[in-house]
Amino acid sequence: MYLNLFLTLSAIFVCDAKLPRLRQHTEPNEVADTLKQNLQVAQRLQIEVKSEKTSRIVNQYRARHRRDVFDSKSYESGLTWAHSERLDGIGDVVLRWVNSESSITFRLEAKTRGYVGLGFNSARNMRGADLVVAWVDDRNGNAQVLDCHGPEYDDLAVADEVQNYELISGYQNETHTTVEFRRQLDTCDKQDFVIGEDTVQLLWALGPEGSDGELPKHVKSGSKALRLLQPVAKPQVPLKSWDVRLNNLTIPNNMATLFWCKIFRAPELSKKHHIVGYQPIIDSRPIKNKRVLEKDSSSPVHHMVLYECAEDPDKQLWNEWSEGDGFFGPNRPSQWATCVTPIAAWAIGSKGEYLPENVGIPLGEKGGVSYYMLEVHYDNKALHEVLDSSGIRVHYTPVLRAHDAALLGAGVGVSALHVIPPKQREYRTVGICSPECTENTLPDHGINIVSVLLHAHGIARKISLKHIRGTQELPKISEENSYDVHYQQSRIVPGGRRFMKGDTLITECTYDSTSRDKPILGGYSASQEMCLSFVLYYPRTQLAGCYSMTPVKEFFETFGVKEFYGLSMMQVENIFLSSGNLENLPPQLEFDMQKKYSEETAVQGDDQGVGLMKELVIREPSEFRNKTFMAHLNEMPWSEPLLTEQIEKTLYKGMHMTFCKKRDDTWGAPIQIQSYPTYKELESNVTTDNSCHYKSVRLPSVTKGNGSSTITLNVATILAVCAAILISR
Repeated sequence: MYLNLFLTLSAIFVCDAKLPRLRQHTEPNEVADTLKQNLQVAQRLQIEVKSEKTSRIVNQYRARHRRDVFDSKSYESGLTWAHSERLDGIGDVVLRWVNSESSITFRLEAKTRGYVGLGFNSARNMRGADLVVAWVDDRNGNAQVLDCHGPEYDDLAVADEVQNYELISGYQNETHTTVEFRRQLDTCDKQDFVIGEDTVQLLWALGPEGSDGELPKHVKSGSKALRLLQPVAKPQVPLKSWDVRLNNLTIPNNMATLFWCKIFRAPELSKKHHIVGYQPIIDSRPIKNKRVLEKDSSSPVHHMVLYECAEDPDKQLWNEWSEGDGFFGPNRPSQWATCVTPIAAWAIGSKGEYLPENVGIPLGEKGGVSYYMLEVHYDNKALHEVLDSSGIRVHYTPVLRAHDAALLGAGVGVSALHVIPPKQREYRTVGICSPECTENTLPDHGINIVSVLLHAHGIARKISLKHIRGTQELPKISEENSYDVHYQQSRIVPGGRRFMKGDTLITECTYDSTSRDKPILGGYSASQEMCLSFVLYYPRTQLAGCYSMTPVKEFFETFGVKEFYGLSMMQVENIFLSSGNLENLPPQLEFDMQKKYSEETAVQGDDQGVGLMKELVIREPSEFRNKTFMAHLNEMPWSEPLLTEQIEKTLYKGMHMTFCKKRDDTWGAPIQIQSYPTYKELESNVTTDNSCHYKSVRLPSVTKGNGSSTITLNVATILAVCAAILISR
């Protein structure tokens, strides 16, 4: 102890004597450069110390003879793996896992004879990640597993002092390395990732051949977004399938966004059946030089929704539509507006869904409806020509479940009135399902919510579905705090949630727009944004959709605009309420805007009013006169926090226009303009460190009495002290 103190004090005096004093008139740039260089030196020294510590811990592992190091060719866990995922997409790196209430067990199979690495992070890199590295010793066939982490400032693996991964088995053959290991969901170790309900970025890496614990730089690596704590709900009974898919639709190379809709007739069934799940069918074939190539992994399919259509006595017309190829979204027949009840919603990254065992969605004329509409959104920013036959495979069974279920769409109405300013770290928007809507459409005993699919686009980071009863917020029905647009799976609501008549649903999205220079508008394009939740519930009711958006007058006034040339606010509102329909405008204005819209459509597709924003010319106030509204938005000083905070507060807590749609496309409640509901927010229940019950076990020290190791630790302390002095001076 005295030796440590003596060395540390000596280091301080040595540092103080050896470091050059800053001159009285040193230029600021020179000071900054000197500090930067000193910090870089300190970081490099710190990396060297950490690397030495990692080697020391690896060597400890090699010297150990505990039970968790053995010739594991003769032993495997024998577990039934609940989940399996190809992390690299082709099967060279396969992860299998199963979890209990407190722990999770992994099996990692990789095409390598070096080390295999697995990491957990909220970002797609190693910095700050929780890492585990495993290998099989070429000399004796013994498996090893090492608990590591990634420093905040570099992409490397550093061994934890506390080792929280338990080896189960491991072996290698001529081509592959396989290891099984276990850890607690929450190890109570600050260097370990807490595995919970949120999406996690799973990192993987393969070391070069023979890299048994040396941890040289990996030769292959990647990441994949997953939720590890997923229930297994695949039915055990035989299922029938119905493929709802397009037939060789040509996606042109001049449209970045395309919506295509097609009507399908339900299978002929003699009795009521239940839909119990669905899977995507992605079948996109690029066309090059007029030649159709084989399927590839770059399909432009962005998301698909299958809707029920309300019954219509004119079956002949619907039969004709079901035999046709379909229509471009904005040009579909007006009767298709009755197809509003979603029954399956798929987005990028999803493998499909199976419903919980107690619910099913009725199918067929005898128990459901006769016609369905498939809506496919293509995100074709690369402007490729593609032949597409994608769709959804619906799984159904005659073995009926206990309850008829339905899917409810809720959130922010999709339109250009949904604006996210640029350069914002956390900007929130909300969509409200009003108590008037639920009071008019739900049964007296309410409904039971069983799962939720949360959906937004590329800059969303968090989504939650809030539950308000009267003036009290109840626990969130569902939430995602690490949203990844490339991984969208529905989330089971543990134990279900009773939702009563008169209750309110609030879908809240939080966006990170720091990478954007201009405002992002709401719309169907992948470059625009959404904020939606698809709620699976029972018993089935007439309610199909429940949304809100900012009223038009209040929206434009929030951005300081009072009047446009040629259009009243009422006319502008009618355009947005009709999804961008430009009919019944003044003739010259309609002609001009239709012409510009047709030019825009070649690239934008169905933009839900984005084109209109570019053509509205401001008349009042005078300081913005003769600017288009889009130009005005782009020129606002978005770097001013007071401005963006006030806009967020006004649009979030201000007035909302609410919509309540029934399955037959009639209104479940009148369109209303109402203020944001007043309620007592639920206090967050943050888990404290005292809740940790798992006691981590440190490796037995082999440095006791070893002078070199002790000096290494003291050197680390000395370097840290010197770095602090450098920075302070």
